[in-house]
Amino acid sequence: MNVPNRLRTSLAAESFCCYRTAAFAALFAFAMIHAPYSSSAQDKKKDDVSAAPLVTIDHPVAAITALAFSQDGKKLALGTYGQVVVYDTATWKQTVVCRQIVDSARSLAFSPDGNSLAIGCGLPGMNGIALVWDLSPASKPHAYPPQKDVVESISYSKDGKSLLYGSDDNRACYLAALPADKGANLDEHNGRVQAVAFSPKNGYVFITGAADRIVKVWDEKSVHTIANFDQSEGAVTGLAFINDNQFVGSSLDGKLYWWGVYFDEKKKVYGGYHFRTTQAHDGGVFALGISENRNRVISSGADNHIRIWRNDGAQEHDFDTCKLPAYAVALSPDGKLAVAGGREGAVYIWDVDGKKFIDALIPPALPLPPAPKTAAAVKTVTKTKTAATTKSAKSNRQKKAIR
Repeated sequence: MNVPNRLRTSLAAESFCCYRTAAFAALFAFAMIHAPYSSSAQDKKKDDVSAAPLVTIDHPVAAITALAFSQDGKKLALGTYGQVVVYDTATWKQTVVCRQIVDSARSLAFSPDGNSLAIGCGLPGMNGIALVWDLSPASKPHAYPPQKDVVESISYSKDGKSLLYGSDDNRACYLAALPADKGANLDEHNGRVQAVAFSPKNGYVFITGAADRIVKVWDEKSVHTIANFDQSEGAVTGLAFINDNQFVGSSLDGKLYWWGVYFDEKKKVYGGYHFRTTQAHDGGVFALGISENRNRVISSGADNHIRIWRNDGAQEHDFDTCKLPAYAVALSPDGKLAVAGGREGAVYIWDVDGKKFIDALIPPALPLPPAPKTAAAVKTVTKTKTAATTKSAKSNRQKKAIR
């Protein structure tokens, strides 16, 4: 999951440089969570049959910028400013935290075995960093070849042997043989690469989507483009395969686009097709996710709604618990749990089949920065005027006057 291009400026402002600044965000988030919410989308059918309770945030928080479930569903990773937090989904208790993050964690992906976590982050306009962390509290994440701008999207291949990440310098990087650092830089886009995904079929194809409104399909073996799709009328913000050959993409034009790719065995060539467009949200679609069984898709948008879709494009559920836009969404492997988080600084959890809100997670506060050292007091010596010195000064002035 990633943050769309037009939100980078606002998120940069939310990437707090100091703890004191973050406190203002906590107050803002607290006020907005308790504030009444109005939207044109309120007139639409909603599936929150149990209203979400008020969420109390008692410490500074930043926007939630990434979410990911492990493939066994036992872990949920949450990315925000300066940290990634992993929760046990059986108890929703925090298990481990990584704070070696540059700015905000923009994208997260568990390895297939669930033993490591890929993290995309970086300082806007300065650098992009792809990390792989073994989920040990004491370990330092391994950094892969850096990009020139923030890494917005990251994905493992189905077998966990390859890694793909896209960044705001208009490039993607494909590492074919982990843990080796050597990879291919893909620079065919003319906009920020905000979405990447592998086909579930190992060694087949992977896809990249960017702010240039183009989705590219790449042959994994030759690392050459085999198809380009230009139906999107806005920046591409998310991509997910619904099976080996078909995938869905989200756009800032508020729509979901459904595409397919095939290989003609007789002609030994690839082909592609667009087969569906769905109006998904009022305003842009900010984030997209899919369950590991590929049966359900989740999206969030500018209308503050979280929507669940079947892989045939039909809408199943519509949750409106979020009071502010959600920048990250995810579904559990079986598609029965949905999570979303964004500017509020909280992660909401829903039971999809039960159509109800379950709970909210608040990431821990960042450690306080060291207190600044105070300068030692400097003693000042002042001369005290005595009666004798005053009389002497007066006598001298009188003598000067006589002369």
